[in-house]
Amino acid sequence: MNRTNKKLINRIFFCIMTLAFITTATGQTKSINKLYLQGSAGGGTHEAASYDFGIQTIIKNKWSATLSYQELSMTPKNLPADYQAETGYVLFIPYTYTADTKMSLLSLTAGRYFKLGRNTWATTEAGLSYVSGEKVSFHHSEVTSSNVFIAGSTSSNYTTTKENKSGVGFMMRTDVNWAFSSFMGLGAGFFANINSIQSPVGFHVKLIVGNMGRVKRGKL
Repeated sequence: MNRTNKKLINRIFFCIMTLAFITTATGQTKSINKLYLQGSAGGGTHEAASYDFGIQTIIKNKWSATLSYQELSMTPKNLPADYQAETGYVLFIPYTYTADTKMSLLSLTAGRYFKLGRNTWATTEAGLSYVSGEKVSFHHSEVTSSNVFIAGSTSSNYTTTKENKSGVGFMMRTDVNWAFSSFMGLGAGFFANINSIQSPVGFHVKLIVGNMGRVKRGKL
C-alpha cells in the first residue's frame, strides 16, 4: 500500500475513534449498546496469514456496523503446479523463499446482531472493501546453484514480477464474541472477500476493548 493510502486510512480511523470517544464519554446516544476497538490475527486459503484492526458498534440491540483494515500475505492463486521454491543456507541455517503476494482491505460492513447469552453475542455482516494488492506473474527460468563455505543456495525454477492493483471487493464476515469484563473481551470468526485480484477466505481470533455493554449477573 502506498503512502497516500496509509495517510487516508490513518485520518479515517482518527476521525472515527475521536467520534467514538466523544459519544461514549458524553453518553449522548442511547441507540449505541456496544462500541469497541478490535484487533485480530488468523489464517486462510492460499496459505494466508492475516491481521486486522477496526471498530465495531452494536445499535439498538439489533444491528451491527464495522470499519476495519486488514493485511494479508498469501500464496499467489496462479502459482505453477511445478513451482520449486528457492532454498539455501546461511551459517548452516537452512531457509526457503517462496513467492507470495500481499493484499490490504479497507472494509465497511453492516448486518445483524444476535444475543447468545448474558455477555456473548454474534454478528453477521456484509459490505464493500477498497482492495489494494499485488498481481504476480511467473516466468520459467533455469535452476542455478551456488555454494560458499558458510552459505549456499539453489534458485527457483521460476522468476516473478509483481504489479500493484486496486479495486472494489465484497466483504462478508461473521463473529462470536464474549465480554469477560466491562471493557474487554475475546472473539473469533470467519471472513471472505470477493475481488478481481485474489479472493481470500479465512478465520481470525480477536481481542476487543471498549464499551462491552456487559449485563450484570441475574439480568438478561
